[in-house]
Amino acid sequence: MDNEHVIADLIDELSDMEDDVRDAAKKELVAIGEPAIPQLIEALSENLWDVPDQAADILAEIGASAVPALMEELAIAERHHALSISDTLGRIGAPAIPALSEALQALDEQLREYVVRAFCNMGSAAIGAIPVLIQALSDPEAEVRTYSAYALSNLEEAAAGAVPALIIALEDDSERVQYHVAYALEKIGTPEAKQALVALSQA
Repeated sequence: MDNEHVIADLIDELSDMEDDVRDAAKKELVAIGEPAIPQLIEALSENLWDVPDQAADILAEIGASAVPALMEELAIAERHHALSISDTLGRIGAPAIPALSEALQALDEQLREYVVRAFCNMGSAAIGAIPVLIQALSDPEAEVRTYSAYALSNLEEAAAGAVPALIIALEDDSERVQYHVAYALEKIGTPEAKQALVALSQA
């Protein structure tokens, strides 16, 4: 049996009812590594049980070598698949930041949204993305601005450098953006952030 069919069979086993079968399949797919990446990315679009979640875990373990193929697919995938890819890039974490930061300059507004969602999924690992997240607070698309603020809120005090831009963003035209910006300032919690929230409450 050729490698492609071996990989397909292992991915099928990710939906097996037995935990040990699924766990063994995941370990084998991680060990196979790069050759399994295309089929694992395809599996992210599955609706079957938790196959996409397991495929995302495997791709995250494979790590940086999966990023180029994930980014290529992110630019063309339908929304459900794209959101799974975004989640996977978030699980990969810091190694995905350069490629995601570059994609944040794309003209396609949905692609930019998927990028900032990936930063949200990274949690504290997104610290290296602070400069591009600050820039994204002024993106033309409200969803991009919203998720940028949320990603910064996950970084808490480490995102203190974003406070001046967040204070400006309190004047955003979108109430949803304003809410997430205020939440980010609360989570960051520096004296300047707290002062801005007090001023907002008194306005």
